[in-house]
Order: sequence, then structure tokens, then C-alpha cells
Amino acid sequence: MSKTTITLDKEYFTIETTKGFIKDLEIACKTMETDLFLKLFTKYDLIEVEEYKEVLQLIIHIMNSWIKPQQDTTIVRIENFDSKCLFCNIGKKVKVYKWNYRHLGAEKPMDKVVYLKQIAFFFEYKNHQLVEFGVCNGYLDENDMNLLNA
Repeated sequence: MSKTTITLDKEYFTIETTKGFIKDLEIACKTMETDLFLKLFTKYDLIEVEEYKEVLQLIIHIMNSWIKPQQDTTIVRIENFDSKCLFCNIGKKVKVYKWNYRHLGAEKPMDKVVYLKQIAFFFEYKNHQLVEFGVCNGYLDENDMNLLNA
């Protein structure tokens, strides 16, 4: 199994727990703060699942790669779109979150530059229960998805 995937047996999450997990993940993705992802994994006991460390470390790496507290990094906008995996799970649906941010405390003119960062998650369900969750490393960008859906 890939280091970017957590596999759960079908009884691990109930339908209600699955809904709660997805809702809490959405909240974490609205801020892109590492602490909320840590709390998410703790709240849903994902730290009890063997593959959790690699997945959580990847998420934390992505979250820590854009923020520079000493430069007053701020999120300008967060958007999401549905996409498809191009690499490990070809064709699997993924949800991509992209956020634009600025380093307001950077020297001029760099304080005006708007940067972009993205992360994508995939979910596998059986009978509306989450059985697989992971980070997708290769997916179609939003323009490609719009062309496919046209």
C-alpha cells in the first residue's frame, strides 16, 4: 500500500462518523493549519491505524511548506474542486484544495506577490462508510477538469 494512504476496515467508521470526519476535514482545509489536521487525526483515532504517520507527516510537510510566520503569511483565498488522480490510483476521484497566500511582511515588492499551494485528498467508501483516505500526489488541474466536463 502507498505511504499516502490510510486503509480502514469497513467497521472502523460508521456512516455518521464518516460524515463527521469529512465535515471536520473541510474545516481544517478552510484554514490550512497544521494543528487542525493533528486534532482531526486524534479525534477520529486515526493514530491507531498503522499507516497514519506517513499520511499525517505528508500533510504536515505540505502545510509547513508555505507559511512563514516571520513574514506575516496570510491566506488570500481558498477554493476547492473535484479532480481525478493521474498517478497511483488513475481515474480515482480526488478533492483538490488550493489556497492563495501572501507574505505581508516580506520586503517590497515581494509583499504584493500572491502564491499558490494545493493539496488533494481521495476517499474510498463502502456502503457510505470511509474505508480509505489519502493524499493524492498527481491529479488533473482545474482547467483540465473543466475541459473534460465541457
